[in-house]
Amino acid sequence: MKQDYNSLLETVKHHAKLYYDNSSPIISDEEYDQLYDRLKALEDKQGWSDSSSPTVKVGSAKGKVKHPYPLYSLKKVYEKEEIDSEFIVETIKIDGTNLSVTYDKEGKLLHALTRGDGEFGENVTHLVDYIASIPFSISPLNKIVTFIGEVVTDKENVQNFRNFVSGSLGIKNAEEIIDRELRFIVHDVAGVEEDYTERVKNSHNFGFVSPFNWDCSAYPSDGVVYRVNSYKRERLLGTTSKYPRYAVALKIRGAMTAVTTIQDIFWSIGRTGVVTPVAVVEPVNIDDATISRVILHNIEFIEQHDLGLGDEILIERQITPQFVKVLSKSKFARFCVSDAEKKLGLKLYREGPKLFTSEKDGNKSVEYFVKQLGIKGLGPAWIQKLNLTHPNDLFKEEIPWEDMGKNGEKVLEELSRPKEYSSVLGALGIPGVGKNTAKKIIQKIPSFDRLRDIEYESINGIGPKTVDNILAWLDINEEWVKDLPYSLNASTFVEESINAISVAVSGKLDMTKQDLADHLQEFNIVLKDRVTKDVDYLISSGEETSKVAKARQYNIPIINYWKNKKYILRGELTYGRSY
Repeated sequence: MKQDYNSLLETVKHHAKLYYDNSSPIISDEEYDQLYDRLKALEDKQGWSDSSSPTVKVGSAKGKVKHPYPLYSLKKVYEKEEIDSEFIVETIKIDGTNLSVTYDKEGKLLHALTRGDGEFGENVTHLVDYIASIPFSISPLNKIVTFIGEVVTDKENVQNFRNFVSGSLGIKNAEEIIDRELRFIVHDVAGVEEDYTERVKNSHNFGFVSPFNWDCSAYPSDGVVYRVNSYKRERLLGTTSKYPRYAVALKIRGAMTAVTTIQDIFWSIGRTGVVTPVAVVEPVNIDDATISRVILHNIEFIEQHDLGLGDEILIERQITPQFVKVLSKSKFARFCVSDAEKKLGLKLYREGPKLFTSEKDGNKSVEYFVKQLGIKGLGPAWIQKLNLTHPNDLFKEEIPWEDMGKNGEKVLEELSRPKEYSSVLGALGIPGVGKNTAKKIIQKIPSFDRLRDIEYESINGIGPKTVDNILAWLDINEEWVKDLPYSLNASTFVEESINAISVAVSGKLDMTKQDLADHLQEFNIVLKDRVTKDVDYLISSGEETSKVAKARQYNIPIINYWKNKKYILRGELTYGRSY
């Protein structure tokens, strides 16, 4: 089996430590150089580097780096009454550009990264010397610590503040930003187990500034942040896949709108055959996000607003960008059903306010998904009989697989096996994206969370039409894909070992299932989405669930997570099993 990235990374780090820190290498310089070059080549291929990689050097200005701690966006609310009473800390939300600065256990600067997508950021460490309030080293904390904050400018009369500072972080020649008077203001610290105000105020001891010791009133603000002040409470509340549950941003609703122009409409086919129009608009920036597409709901919505190419419209950024109203109409023709049929190359029919393809029941999308993933034994007849109308239906607890007899067990077992991300991507039903196209995409964009980057990437063999199809499809379908029990990151797929221990999880824990899976993977433990006879253990939160009932039926040992957490996280599943 080919050595995976994490394994190779740990090998190179081990030998680097022996050579540079202990002065006791156990391999030759030539052998180390070969390992280092293999690691660098793999990182170049996948398009990112882990933050701890020896290839990530201070001063490097190239490539994406994985954040040591994920950076989350804040949930936005518009009324103070929506904020929970335990959110007692109030700080200004500076309208700058996000930056994280990380130091190793000895207090040496590892890197400075832009926020990126929260998982990967651009390495801009070469600019640190010219950004005020970022020390090049700090007192050792014996752990990797990341200071998170906003880059601002102390220059007066800057016309577009946010664009000015974000543009500065994209400059390759550091000397070009000397006169930009940039400054870094900390708003959180990751990697230390302290209450919020304590950890941020303690950053002052290392040479940083924060809203607690620096006058931020001169900088543009786009709201106020409210949060809990207890580290233990933060851990208990946890996070969603998008934002922390222990902090919110109170926004001014009017600040979340922009005027733009409709440039085109794409018609996206959803999971049940419904056809949804998506307006391609002139890109505008709202709340630090570039908006280029707006969902228009259905054909009746288009008719009610009499929308056409070139119309000037008002849009608002909520969870997804929303159309507000037409400001002025163009002289061009209005959008209609025939426009949708022409672009899709399909005959559509109307039911109420919506348009549908002839595949309204959605069975075909499941057939395609199953076929592309190589799931044998589940043909069209059984898909229809089990009422599977969407790929996610395959993973519902209540599907009566036993109706298929032994064949059902085989299908269930195959669905539970890890899948290559390229295979999953090619099975989603994105127009123009099959297995071969998927493999091309992941060479440049290895993670589903970053798939929208395809708008800015040049990939051989993938033209503008396919790019537009992908983006329009994501506008309608992105969320359900994240619920699939498969890796959506090409770099994290690890082929299952013959001797791997298989584990299922029941109930809510204090970490996500993906985080637990990533952690247990180090101990050759594979997380399964379902309880089958082949599962070795069930980790339970203590609640009575259908998974617990099945585990008892199959005599599978049940481990109480809360009573045995320390053993579980060590990979020692044979200790202290109790339900």
